[in-house]
Order: sequence, then C-alpha cells, then structure tokens
Amino acid sequence: MVSPRQRTGKLALRQLQAFSFTVPAVVLLAIFLVYPICYVVYLSFQRWNLLGTPTYIGLGNYHTIFFVDPSFLQSVGVTVLFVVLAVPTQIALGLLMAILIEEEFRGRTFFRTVFFIPMVISFVAAGITFEWMFSTGANIGIFPQMFANIGIKFPDWQHTNGLWAMIMVVIMNTWRSAGFSMILYLAGLQSISPELYEASQIDGVRNAWQKFWYISWPLLAPTTALLIITNTIGSFQAFEPFFVMTGGGPAGATTSIIYYIYNTFTSRTGVASAAATIFLIIVLIITAVQLIVTRRQESYS
Repeated sequence: MVSPRQRTGKLALRQLQAFSFTVPAVVLLAIFLVYPICYVVYLSFQRWNLLGTPTYIGLGNYHTIFFVDPSFLQSVGVTVLFVVLAVPTQIALGLLMAILIEEEFRGRTFFRTVFFIPMVISFVAAGITFEWMFSTGANIGIFPQMFANIGIKFPDWQHTNGLWAMIMVVIMNTWRSAGFSMILYLAGLQSISPELYEASQIDGVRNAWQKFWYISWPLLAPTTALLIITNTIGSFQAFEPFFVMTGGGPAGATTSIIYYIYNTFTSRTGVASAAATIFLIIVLIITAVQLIVTRRQESYS
C-alpha cells in the first residue's frame, strides 16, 4: 500500500519531469524572443549607429520619431492604409472562393487546389512575378503593354503614382493571402447544419442570397472576427511586398513601419529601436483584442 508521503513524492517527481520537458523551449524562447525584445527597448533610449558605445538620451528617440522625423508618422499612415485596403479584400475574396467551392460539382478539388496554391508561394516570388508583369519601367510588363496597345496609359505606379503603387501591392498581397481566409470560411460553411437551411424555408427563405444573408453570414461571424484580427496583425507586419515591388516608393508612398525600421536601423539604431518598440505596443494591443474575440467566439460556439 502506498503511503500519502510516497504518493506526494511521486506526484512531485512527475511534475518535475513535466517541467524539465519545457526547459529547452523556455530557454530558446528567452534567447530568441525575450532577450531581443528587451534589448531593442533598451536601445530605444540610446543614441547609437552600430558603431562606438551607445549613449543614454532618455526619450530623445521617441521625440524624434513623433516630432522631428515626419517619415515615421507617414509610415504609420501608410501601414494603416495598407491594412484598411488589404484586410477587407482578403476576407471578401476568401469568402467568395469558399462559397464557390462549397457545393459539390465536377472539378471541385481542382479549383480548391488552384485557389490555395498562392499560399505556398513566397511573398518574394509573388512580388517579383507581379512586378515583372505590371512593370512600367524600361522593361515594360505584359499588362501595361496590353493597355498601351489599345491606347490606354497604365498608371506609372513604380515612379510617380503612389496610390497605384499601394493598390498594386494590395492586389499582390490579396492574391497571395486570400487562400487562408478561404480555408477558414470553407470550414465554417461546412460546419453549418443542413437542417438550418431546410427549416429556414418554412420562414420564407427561398433563394441562395437569402440563405446566405440570413443563415450563413450570421453563423460565420466568429470566423470573420478571427480573420479580421489575424489578417490585421499580418498586414501590420508586412515587409516583403513593399521591399520587392516598390522599395518603399515612390516618395515614401509605400514605406510601412517595418520598412521604416529596416531603412533606419543601420544609420540611426536608437530611432529604429524606438519605432520598433512603438510597433510592438501596437501589435500587443491587437493581440489582446484577438484574445478577447477568441474567448467570445468560444462562448458563442
């Protein structure tokens, strides 16, 4: 017979063994995540350019990015504009694709694969491809050439038209990322019981649009909320589309916060660290909202 003391000892040993399995992950997390974050926050209070010794200047770098250097606030505006344009288009296209392939039809698997393939392509490869197809430079792309052949001038998004530069980046980003929204919406649509659609016919719901608007769309609300949060975080962190397609131009029209940090880090490390700290706070706020939405989603389910 096992005594209470022996039982307690075995329980403590099991807990110690379980904790030991988490030690490698905790150590790696501390080395590659916690320490870099703390070091960046530390550098945000220093004047440094990667050479010499950092000099403490208090809130000087924060004063610079908010009141001296207009490029930072411009990059914030660019990032917000990108999020406002990219998130709804990703969600709308993903929902449309999910609706199209939800029903059983011949070739459904083929179209599902075609719609999802862009997700496995890197942003760099997708950006280079789009830049080549829509180039308005010396080596004119396929689509600008087609427009020129019918007498229409394609917007010079690479050199002068900042709005169109943003639109082109959004188009590429949407094409590359909409598959994620499609998969989640497809799972949501398939989880809706057919009995709900049958019961709705008694209440006068007849056509496909009414079924979607009164049955499917309300039940997809948790999925939509989750996609808004995750796509917003992803759009805030976007770097490759701007780096590959526009290089932040023209005239800073596509310089996002991440791209601003990238451009500033080597010459003004402290300023870049302050910008990165502000960006971290923004992401943490969005993540907190995501946790709240997720909990409400679980309650809704």
